[in-house]
Amino acid sequence: MGARRKHRLGIGFALLIGAAVPLVGAAAQEPASKTAVKAKRAARPSAALAQPAATADTEVARPAGISLTVADAIAIALRDNRTIRSAYIDRIAQKFDLRVVEDRFTPHFSINGGATRQQVAGINTTSAEITPTAIALLPTGATFGLAWANHMTDTAGIVTRSSTAELTLSQPLLRGGGVDVNMAPVRAARLTEKINRLRLKATVSETVGQVIFAYRALLQAQEELKLAQASVGRAEELLDINRTLITAGRMAEVDIVQTEADLENQRIRVLEATKTLDSARLQLLNLLSIDLGAAIVARESTDPARIATNLSRLMQIALAQRPDYLGQVLVVEQNKLGIVVAQNERLWDLSVFASGRFGRETTTGGGALVSERISDVTVGASFSVPLNDLRREQPFVQATSTLQTSELQLASIRQGLELQVRGSVTDVDIRWRQLEVARRARHLAARAVEIEKEKLKAGRSANFQVRGLENDLRSAESQRLGAMIGYLNALTLLDIQLGTTLETWRIALKD
Repeated sequence: MGARRKHRLGIGFALLIGAAVPLVGAAAQEPASKTAVKAKRAARPSAALAQPAATADTEVARPAGISLTVADAIAIALRDNRTIRSAYIDRIAQKFDLRVVEDRFTPHFSINGGATRQQVAGINTTSAEITPTAIALLPTGATFGLAWANHMTDTAGIVTRSSTAELTLSQPLLRGGGVDVNMAPVRAARLTEKINRLRLKATVSETVGQVIFAYRALLQAQEELKLAQASVGRAEELLDINRTLITAGRMAEVDIVQTEADLENQRIRVLEATKTLDSARLQLLNLLSIDLGAAIVARESTDPARIATNLSRLMQIALAQRPDYLGQVLVVEQNKLGIVVAQNERLWDLSVFASGRFGRETTTGGGALVSERISDVTVGASFSVPLNDLRREQPFVQATSTLQTSELQLASIRQGLELQVRGSVTDVDIRWRQLEVARRARHLAARAVEIEKEKLKAGRSANFQVRGLENDLRSAESQRLGAMIGYLNALTLLDIQLGTTLETWRIALKD
């Protein structure tokens, strides 16, 4: 399948995931004061988890604080999270490393010189020299040098001046020669740059995933607190019913003790839920790298729709998007370049060279003037043939071993990728079925409590039966909430394993 079709598949799955969670668009830029993060949230309003029908009239305290959607949390993390900011700081050095390697074939200029004064046997000598030079490495492996040497010597009034242009050229024919060998470091550095970009994508994706999971933990803790408060309300309602029945003489006064104990137990549950909520809030604030004292409230719906999964299609997306898999593919390409270089290292040293020195030397003093033209040319060839040096074979053996190992790692990563995707697809499907069952179970448990309370009022049920059904309802509510959060988290985990987190949340890396 072509790259364009794989890209369309990736976008398609991103849209499918987006149907279950609000989409956020954010541009992750370098973490400076000018960082710009934009969030585009879905138009639909956030809704809290629906309360059971049996507690619709119960007053449930709502947490106070700044409303925060999952899109808001991601946008803040892209701007302030220290892991992401550190990754962008690393990219500054990484991009400069690439510039250094790509500068390999750029001519390098320098100016060398100096001045000395000495006295030997009563004779004073002053000399000065300045030599601008330029050296260039060509893609063929040739080294070209140009120097303009300017020299002056004054010895007892006799002044000698010389100005010459010196050219050198050396071209290896075997070892160190050839475009493939000399371009290998540049090509390897460009592959490294691609790997670094994939690592940045992986870092941002993993951090966004951590923020989403932490946000869902906060949301679940909030809803657990609401459920606990609703349980207190129902327990108080049952206590009122008991008191009414006792007043009417239809219930023994000792039977109310267990109801009162149950009410206190539910109040303990509220305190435990409050503690869990505070812990979840701190964890999210820490990930967002903002004030730990900030009061935030998650405002997102936890009532998802089902997302259809197609294993073969998702595998194609993962192979086209997963940063670790794509990075290992590039590592294999780098190691193939290492084989090219190592094979070249096994060759003999054979090169041709040429040099020329052109200019003029002038001597004045003692009433005489001598001027001499300089024109020297040298050409030649050199070779070196090692007979029993095993060190020349060592790089090739190491490069071959490294390539084979990287290919095995690529196969291992691919199989691990398939294992993760298959597991996540199964997990998503099973968690959806669990959610459906949990929804029906909560509905039936709530209905059973209503019926039993009516029977208790009519004297056709016992107090312990209502309390037992209340316990079943509390368990069903927690199971439904856990199933909802679990299903959403399973979709997020699948998104991470496919490598499409940034596409799903419309995050553009401004690198």
